[in-house]
Amino acid sequence: MTNTAGVGAATVLRPVSELVTTYRRRVAVVRRAWRAVAVSGLALVLVSGGCGPVHDDEITVYAAVSLRDAFTEIAREFEETRSNTRVVLNFAGSQVLRAQIERGAPADVVATADDVQARQLEAAGLLAASPRTFVENALVLAVPADNPAGIAHLTDLAAPDVRVVMGIADVPVGRYARAALERYAAVNGRDGFVGAVLDNVVSFETNARLVAAKLELGVVDAGFVYRTDVLASDGALVEIALPPQAAIAAPYPIAVTKRGAGREAASAFVDFVHSPVGQRMLASHGFRPAG
Repeated sequence: MTNTAGVGAATVLRPVSELVTTYRRRVAVVRRAWRAVAVSGLALVLVSGGCGPVHDDEITVYAAVSLRDAFTEIAREFEETRSNTRVVLNFAGSQVLRAQIERGAPADVVATADDVQARQLEAAGLLAASPRTFVENALVLAVPADNPAGIAHLTDLAAPDVRVVMGIADVPVGRYARAALERYAAVNGRDGFVGAVLDNVVSFETNARLVAAKLELGVVDAGFVYRTDVLASDGALVEIALPPQAAIAAPYPIAVTKRGAGREAASAFVDFVHSPVGQRMLASHGFRPAG
């Protein structure tokens, strides 16, 4: 009887333990399944709403650094008119933008601070169409608001101990500055004037915003920037009027690149920049209508 009872107990206990194990396995499977469903649902929420709007189209705009404030505003307004389009902005000196595009950078639209860089891109076959001037800027002589060196005229830049800052020769603002000095010297017969000013240059910068930054810091006495840079300084800089012989207008061309060719959003952005709305925004930042 004892042996029979023992056998019977063993026979009963074995199926129960197996049932418990099976039950636990099934619970684990169900939990994993629900966990997977929950993760999938969370992922769906993140994709559909948690990560912001989904854009059907994205364009990359390369623009001269002096356009930073204006183009940031224009891009924001453009996106509001086209809720499915996102604009990615890249700002740098015009010569840097050209070099980046020549090396295959993903630009759909390019806007430079002079014709030279844009024409070089066109000659290299990197633009979908000829660049069109959409606005103009003006080269100005600027000084810190307190004007410690007492600069009142272009000729003061040749005085001893005056610290001048300007762009390097191959960037638009630097080339315009040299042209202004050379024009003034030629008209007024001032031999040696250009050399005297260049001898006073203590810093050559790669774009107009860096020139403006040196002026705002007060580490130099005067420098050549764009009128838009003076306006963007919030009173930190003051413009000194250039003589008519030294006046320089800086055209800003824009074009769709070969990469952006056929992309409706790229062409639409260029059209928006030329539109009355885009032109009003540019004017609010100190730019002048083209022509």
